[in-house]
Amino acid sequence: MIKFGTKAETLQVLKGKLKTALVLDAYVFTTDDWNQSPDAVCDAIKNYLRAARLFIVRSSASSEDTSESSNAGHFLSIGNIPVDDKALLFESIQKVIRSYGQNPGSEQILVQEHLVGIRMSGVAFTKDIDTGNDYYVVNYDESNSTTNTVTGGNGKDLKTFYRWKKFTGAIGNKSIEKVVSLMQELEILTGENALDIEFAIDDQDRLVLFQVRKLTGILLKNRLVEDYENFLLKIYKKVQKLNLPHPNLYGSKTVLGIMPDWNPAEIIGTKPGMLALSLYKELITDSIWAYQRNNYGYKNLRSFPLLISLFGQPYVDVRVSFNSFIPAKVPDELSHKLANYYIRQLEDYPSDHDKIEFNIVYSCTNLDLEQRISRLSEFGFTPSEINILQKALLDLTNSIIHPANGIYKKDIEKINVLDQRRQAILDSEMSQVDKIYWLIEECKRYGTLPFAGLARAAFIGMQFLKSCLNLEIISASEYDQFLGELNTVSKQLKTDHQKFQSGTLNKSEFLKKYGHLRPGTYDILSDRYDVAFDKYFAFSENQSAPNEKTSTVPFAFRKETLEKLDLALQQNKIGVNATQLIEFITTAIEAREHSKFVFTKCLSDILELIAGFGEYLSIPRSDLAHVDISVLLKLYSSVDERDVKEILMSNINQNKSLHSILLAIKLPYLITKPEDVYQFYSGNDEPNYITHKNIVAAVETQENLFNSSLEGKIVCVQSADPGFDWLFSKNIAGLITLYGGVNSHMAIRCAELRLPAIIGCGENNYKMWSTANTLEIDCGNKLVKIIN
Repeated sequence: MIKFGTKAETLQVLKGKLKTALVLDAYVFTTDDWNQSPDAVCDAIKNYLRAARLFIVRSSASSEDTSESSNAGHFLSIGNIPVDDKALLFESIQKVIRSYGQNPGSEQILVQEHLVGIRMSGVAFTKDIDTGNDYYVVNYDESNSTTNTVTGGNGKDLKTFYRWKKFTGAIGNKSIEKVVSLMQELEILTGENALDIEFAIDDQDRLVLFQVRKLTGILLKNRLVEDYENFLLKIYKKVQKLNLPHPNLYGSKTVLGIMPDWNPAEIIGTKPGMLALSLYKELITDSIWAYQRNNYGYKNLRSFPLLISLFGQPYVDVRVSFNSFIPAKVPDELSHKLANYYIRQLEDYPSDHDKIEFNIVYSCTNLDLEQRISRLSEFGFTPSEINILQKALLDLTNSIIHPANGIYKKDIEKINVLDQRRQAILDSEMSQVDKIYWLIEECKRYGTLPFAGLARAAFIGMQFLKSCLNLEIISASEYDQFLGELNTVSKQLKTDHQKFQSGTLNKSEFLKKYGHLRPGTYDILSDRYDVAFDKYFAFSENQSAPNEKTSTVPFAFRKETLEKLDLALQQNKIGVNATQLIEFITTAIEAREHSKFVFTKCLSDILELIAGFGEYLSIPRSDLAHVDISVLLKLYSSVDERDVKEILMSNINQNKSLHSILLAIKLPYLITKPEDVYQFYSGNDEPNYITHKNIVAAVETQENLFNSSLEGKIVCVQSADPGFDWLFSKNIAGLITLYGGVNSHMAIRCAELRLPAIIGCGENNYKMWSTANTLEIDCGNKLVKIIN
């Protein structure tokens, strides 16, 4: 077996032994050699690497690749040094040596030919460092750039490939096949199964190994679970079954995603506790979502759950979702054709998984629908079929936005009675279990059902607004100003917090209105505002000023704009005039945010009642986070011979075991075929940019939200649940979220606050941007630059 030494020593041992990759010639010397005679070293380098055109000077410190620490990137490497530029070579070696620190002792430096003509470069691991499981992980860049685009975090086309080691299916990418073969050979040669490898493939199709070292123990979080192979097999078989044709569904197969439609990744996260997952299913995704769609004129999917749980990881069944966006009036044959088209589009453009209604699905009419829908003719749809769909969308949209009888108006009436009904239950003499049961029932009927309807209306409103922008009926400035004028909960919270800071609103009044909010809306472990006020709203003198000066003159669209809008509405046979449409958009968006605010008050009370019941039984919140809500609901409707605590703890312990499996399992954000369970790619998703502003600011991560001032900073959070509204009171400069869609709650909130934001930036972008010190975000140009 090959033993590891320094970077240079390991490469020298491997040179000539590797069959799957090339190790470039290297001249190795020590700091002692250099101190003795720099000129002699430079001459020796040039003589030894006489065929080279460019040099690269690389560190090879003894502390660089130890079992305790890799010190990856800690020391300098300097490339692109012309062979005839002795002064630059001299200077570069000096800089590399200085990066070792003062009095480094006798350390090695290696010089190699600087590889040019690179078409792929990257880093590969023979373990998944997130879970410690047996995966080949290749993080690579194909932007024809330098060798450090992945390690330096500045690649333009970063992708990550995951392959479970026992999977025997084809890879389908020759370059990745080469890298996997190299990893397998190095595992055999070294006898190690946890390796860190740097590589590149040049335009001559040569795979070059730059470095191999053992992954340090600190990177390998031990979440290994027994029978992992069986768990993956169960998921594989589940996906196989879901992919079969269904007699009551349109579309020949399905796709599973964590962000389409009701976007579980944004709302409850990708690894939620069972209580959060089961509450989300009970309140929305089991049936409420489908009732709302059908009520608003879409196909009837009332028997189909939207959410599929794979060992607790929530996925949207996208075929079911796509079916629910087809108007009820569309005939079966055309519906089947549409569903298959939508699924193919998502498979071809996976980065649209959080923008399906903007870029894939036709779910309502708007002012530029005719332009967008015409592309269906390129995919085999006849003019007659396109007309049928267009007419169905027009009728459906007109019935929703009608100024007198719009369906959304009934939902506004419903949501307005929830508070009263909620309080009546809380004030009653019912037991805690009975209160939990009835609050959930009331929350579904008078909370999440109307909220789902108002969310649909708000989406249609945003579609109209965006189409006005696309057709230049309104300008980008008018678009931003209009959203900025909306009187939403976010704006009210920010204003009221400023009143509190100035002394015109006391703390009890502030918390009476906002105290029920929590960053994790469905998470019993997430503190409410009224429990952790200082945590979220610690007073700071310099936070009292608003982000920017706001005009005291209310915004209104110009007369010429309204006239253009009226003409466009008439031409598209929309059943409202410009003033009525603007009133609809305003009302729908404000009502959507208000309804979310109201129903989450009910949900927050449900969580506190569960916590209170747990306290009575001496069950802590950390355990209750794993209880299935259905077990609690069953306590209302049945009597069991077992003790109540025994019933709950049995379920909790079962779900804790399930959650430990969930934490260990590696799955993609989009599963398009069963094989994706074993092998998949994770790429740079196209982020959603909010506003058209440009900012430069320091970065703060989710881990430090409560440890430092957030004022003037770009805040990075993984799942931007609307409960994070307290961030907006901190005068942050911008927001970046890992998850979230273009029409998500947080996107709307940022737009109406005119806060520059990137919503749903994707895994690779998030890792790169959240670890930067300073970023420049140019929302108008959809560009992010790492300043330092």
